[in-house]
Amino acid sequence: MLKQFAVVAAFIVLLPASSLAEGYEFSISTGQRSDNLDWNIAGTTPSVFGPVNVNVLSELSWSDIESHEVRAAVKVFLKSFIVKGEAGYGVITSGVNQDSDYGGNDRTLEYSRSNNSSDDGSVWDLSAGLGYPYRFKALGGTLDLVPMAGLSYFRQNLSITNGVQTIATSGLTPLLGPFPGLDSTYEAGWAGPWAGAEVAWQRGKLKVFGNFEYHVSFFTAEANWNLRGDFVHPVSFEQWARGSGVVFSAGTEYNIAKRWSFTASFEASDFKAEDGTDRTFFTSGAVVDTPLNEANWDSISAFFGFNYRF
Repeated sequence: MLKQFAVVAAFIVLLPASSLAEGYEFSISTGQRSDNLDWNIAGTTPSVFGPVNVNVLSELSWSDIESHEVRAAVKVFLKSFIVKGEAGYGVITSGVNQDSDYGGNDRTLEYSRSNNSSDDGSVWDLSAGLGYPYRFKALGGTLDLVPMAGLSYFRQNLSITNGVQTIATSGLTPLLGPFPGLDSTYEAGWAGPWAGAEVAWQRGKLKVFGNFEYHVSFFTAEANWNLRGDFVHPVSFEQWARGSGVVFSAGTEYNIAKRWSFTASFEASDFKAEDGTDRTFFTSGAVVDTPLNEANWDSISAFFGFNYRF
């Protein structure tokens, strides 16, 4: 056991944080991104026996939301701390939406469903953090470990167009088939603090890095259901709930010049909010609150770009 410990100690030596060089670096990258988002509410639905309360009244989902994204990041290396900031913006190019309504508990007695397009809109991310770096000598190179904490905001601006009714109950919903004029929007945001860590191993010109963050997030959303004449416009309803999520990224960086390097990376996010409120605004002046059971959002991205160190 002592012999094994001695071997590990020979490869890993802790260096003080002050040994890291001061300066800053700027990176810009582009890539492809895919998002999914869904939510559902409880509420009251009509029936031949009168209003009935169901645990899932309406459910909306957006799937395979593809976008082209550009991301910029800056990282400042101080004597004992690292400060970083990131911003990303993506233009949605394709995606699908499904809108379902139910007359029974647990998604039974589905009486209305439309399958629609969602090929317009945008996604964007903002994040900033502060960390304290530790540096080790490891496996012939250096290993940096940086515990970090910060704030973030993620937003999805989604559309619903090209409506097609695929399930219809006579007298309650449109007839089966395409229906004109659908041009609704749904805008969701996830904001709050996060804590995590970065790790990077470098040997020569090659660096391999990873990042993990745990987020405490406050979810908010607002929508404009343009075909609902009984809803107020442009804000037909609002939603809010508390949730949490994780962000994971990994990648590699290769120095191609003294200050320039090429980067390639992958990132995944997974967020969930529960037990919230859905507030609907009616043209009659009524405001009705119903339970927001849950909202879920996940995203994956692949990037390549360049990094410049000053």
